[in-house]
Amino acid sequence: MRTVFALSAVVLAVAAGGCAAGSDDSAEDFKGSERAVAAVIEGIEAAARKDDSGRVCEQLLSDSLLEALEKQGTNCKTAVKEGFDDADSLDLAVDDVKISGDTATARVTSGRAGSDQKTDAVSLVRDGAAWKVSSLSP
Repeated sequence: MRTVFALSAVVLAVAAGGCAAGSDDSAEDFKGSERAVAAVIEGIEAAARKDDSGRVCEQLLSDSLLEALEKQGTNCKTAVKEGFDDADSLDLAVDDVKISGDTATARVTSGRAGSDQKTDAVSLVRDGAAWKVSSLSP
């Protein structure tokens, strides 16, 4: 169940920060590989806006995270959809990106300014030319 919790935490941390219809694309604040990492977070945000759990599972989560879910008998699309449904806020900002080789950490703040905001670290791994979410750091 830890992996299911980890996936839910990733989706909630990122999707809860989700996407207000006129929110800024914080990926534009970065360049190069850092922008590519931030774009993954923005991709989850866009998928939450469209209620597209399939895109998250098929394109934005790492193979190791998906394999762990499969071993537990968990359906990724259902877990991601539940994360979208549980989201309280639809505001998200990628504050910082750190890359070390084939791993990256994005510091993501969710919630609206002036309200209860939460900052989480989302870990990503490079998969070929793409970056994918691998876990939520405590």
